[in-house]
Amino acid sequence: MWALNINEETKLLVLKISDTLTLDELSELLKEIYDKNDGKFAAFNRFVNLSALKEIKIDLDTVSSRVHEYRRQMKPDTSVKISLFVPHRYIVGFSYLYKSMLSDALFKLEIFDSLHQCAEYLSVDKSVLEDAVI
Repeated sequence: MWALNINEETKLLVLKISDTLTLDELSELLKEIYDKNDGKFAAFNRFVNLSALKEIKIDLDTVSSRVHEYRRQMKPDTSVKISLFVPHRYIVGFSYLYKSMLSDALFKLEIFDSLHQCAEYLSVDKSVLEDAVI
């Protein structure tokens, strides 16, 4: 199961992914971001904690098409910054593949293994992200 915290003050979505990511969970998450509150959160920057992720039960083509499907619904006025927090080496390869598939002019995705770097990239205080890592 995933958890999403919304910080409206900093316009930041703080997402924590559990140990397994399924298509149903990905769909629920995308609906939460793009469908609820008239899509208000679609333009928010994102911090994604992948430190607990051990298994991805979705093929990458499905991930890519599902994410692009939601992105076409609502295009933000400015680029959305996405920071992936990946402290474990074994999952970093997936993260870079995700970055190459999903980064474009509207979404700038970076991968870091330090909360300080994530916070700096997202222009927020590190304390905003610390709760997602515990």
